[in-house]
Amino acid sequence: MSRYAALDLATLPEPSAVVELDYTALLEARLAELDGHLRDGRFEQAEADEIMALARSIAASPARYLSEAGASRELYMNARINAAVRSVLLATATGSDLDHRGAGRGVARLVLDDSDPENIIYEDDESYRARIQLVLESYSPYGPEGAYVYWALQASGDVLDVVPYGPDDNLDPPIPPAEPVICVLSRTGDGAASEDLLKSVYQNLKPDKRRPVGDKLTVISATPVHYEVEAELQVVSAATASLVEEQAQATLQKFISTRLAIGRPLYRTTLAAALKVDGVEEVIITKPASDVMVSPFEAPYASSVKLTVNSITGGWRNV
Repeated sequence: MSRYAALDLATLPEPSAVVELDYTALLEARLAELDGHLRDGRFEQAEADEIMALARSIAASPARYLSEAGASRELYMNARINAAVRSVLLATATGSDLDHRGAGRGVARLVLDDSDPENIIYEDDESYRARIQLVLESYSPYGPEGAYVYWALQASGDVLDVVPYGPDDNLDPPIPPAEPVICVLSRTGDGAASEDLLKSVYQNLKPDKRRPVGDKLTVISATPVHYEVEAELQVVSAATASLVEEQAQATLQKFISTRLAIGRPLYRTTLAAALKVDGVEEVIITKPASDVMVSPFEAPYASSVKLTVNSITGGWRNV
């Protein structure tokens, strides 16, 4: 994959400029500072002890009020500084801050649906972030994998995933040199790309400044592999069953969306792990009956989802 996209931004450590937000520590530091000022010679020892006793134990004392107010303001300021630091980093910027990061590299957020001028739908932050990260590859006219990915994603907001294949991918049958195959997955429906989408991707990859002159491109659609999800979630408390089911549905939908990618299999073990949200004791998966394996030109697509929640009993804790 691209040398830029291969770097998973989510694995980067928190920047050192981002500080921990700890109100208790800030308050304690303020009280310690107050204690130091009281004992610099302007107060007798007994007076200083009395003031500090009030400040530390009496919520209504003026010294306590002022210390808490100061600690609160410092906490808010630290939070604001943390947000400002994250806003200028590609890994952590969101919303309009990410738009500015993209503008700095000449990448605009794609429009997914402008049928309603009052409610235009744009691509989400993660998809946009990935394209910003890839744009450096697009500067090369020599056909690196990342450049093909970038220009294919740039062709249309309907492109969900794209994978270029060449002779080094050791496919069967092998792909000849200088004849890359670009596999495209659509956001629409089950992921099968329409002819219009394939044409848009091809036209965006075709210019000689975006590909080696000798490359003969082929753009094809990924083939969706349909599967069904049917699972039973066992919970101890019947009172929380509906809440658990709602949370599991949300987690499952997010999991399924991340698995809708070219050449990425779906394993029952990871599916069960996604469904084991708080409150779930056991997960029994009926469908799929086995792991959903896909070829390099296929993508797993969940055609239906059915979850049932049942309460179980047993053991003295559940009496």
